[in-house]
Amino acid sequence: MSNKSGKTTERELYMPIKEYLAEAFTQRSGNCHLEITADGVFSNLLKKVIRNDIIFTFLRRKASPDLTGFIHSRGSELVLTYGPSLVQDFITVEIKCKRITPQDIYQAKMYGDLFQAKYALLISSVPIPEEIRRLDKQIFLTYRFMSGWVLHVGEWCVDEGAVIVSNWIPRAPF
Repeated sequence: MSNKSGKTTERELYMPIKEYLAEAFTQRSGNCHLEITADGVFSNLLKKVIRNDIIFTFLRRKASPDLTGFIHSRGSELVLTYGPSLVQDFITVEIKCKRITPQDIYQAKMYGDLFQAKYALLISSVPIPEEIRRLDKQIFLTYRFMSGWVLHVGEWCVDEGAVIVSNWIPRAPF
């Protein structure tokens, strides 16, 4: 699971992170639907449940969350029939294989705000820089002012295939 230089690529992390998060949110909330949307392709199910479909005009192949999904109260087949009324919360996830920067944080916050996602996540396979942790404590970098929710920033451990639970900032989403 690596490129010629021996490093894991961002694209290679999509599926394991999607599976990990779907399981974690399902354990916490009962039902979770997540899709890989990094290429700007959204399923008909996602298109049906997105309340403000105008956001798709702003999302392009190079400007879409890596993962998008939702937590719902019943099975996916009923969500397709009844649409947004069964969706409890939306999820957006941006994945990085590099040191997180403030620009990455603002990008992930933008996706969360566009989708009105309660759970906006930024996950990197590189440890979260101490400067980001300190900046968050000083100016609430992960706070999403439009909604009052926060951006959850986590560190993915490639060897374990999981987010390091104790490293979330400002806190774990589940």
